[in-house]
Amino acid sequence: MLTMKPRRVLQMTITLAALSTLAACGGGSDSSYAPITDPQTPTSPAPPPPPTTPTPPTTPTPPTTPPTTPTPPTDPAPPEIALAPTYTNLTAAESLSRPNWAAWSHTGTAVVNGVGCAKNEDYHIHALLSIYSNGQRLALPDSIGRGSGCNYEMHTHDGSGVLHIETDVPKVFTLGQFFSLWGLPLSVSAAAGLPGTPTYYVIENEKITRVTTDPAAIVLSRHKEILIVTGTPPTQVPRYNWSNTGL
Repeated sequence: MLTMKPRRVLQMTITLAALSTLAACGGGSDSSYAPITDPQTPTSPAPPPPPTTPTPPTTPTPPTTPPTTPTPPTDPAPPEIALAPTYTNLTAAESLSRPNWAAWSHTGTAVVNGVGCAKNEDYHIHALLSIYSNGQRLALPDSIGRGSGCNYEMHTHDGSGVLHIETDVPKVFTLGQFFSLWGLPLSVSAAAGLPGTPTYYVIENEKITRVTTDPAAIVLSRHKEILIVTGTPPTQVPRYNWSNTGL
């Protein structure tokens, strides 16, 4: 009878115990068994993309040719006034006019808007003021600027409208200064107290020209005629002859 060494017996006992345990669990390997693996950590969803800045609308390019600016409306042209084809003696100007204003009334010798009492007549020229209302020439009062111990440097002698400028040295006067001496209004909207909006012209060197600037600034020069028209205008005005007047 064989005897085994204790160490060998122990090794065999351990091996038999392991085989017994394996047989109890079904033994061998099972091809249908899938080993359990660690579950994968779920991935976080990708963050949404940042919002995009909207592109501003494109500003339309302006046309290279600017739009045509409409022409502003203009006042209708005043009726044309013509000079008579033949001459009229200046001495007839008063007879062609009708009285309209009261006589000039003034006292004292004070300077009026730069017009003072005349010292002498070293400088002496004449202009003409013609005022029309509804086609009728109006006579200026005689002796505007004369009397009460003072003959002003600018004055009238009669109703013809002739303005006498008599000074010791050459001076320049304006229509506004004469109206100040006369004491009546003068502007682009009113003249001499007459109704209606006046229209102004100058007649010089036998040429008639409309004045659209301040009438008070019209300079009174030798043989210049200033024409003031209110109401219905005349179609023709006299062409006055200065040559035989001595003025």
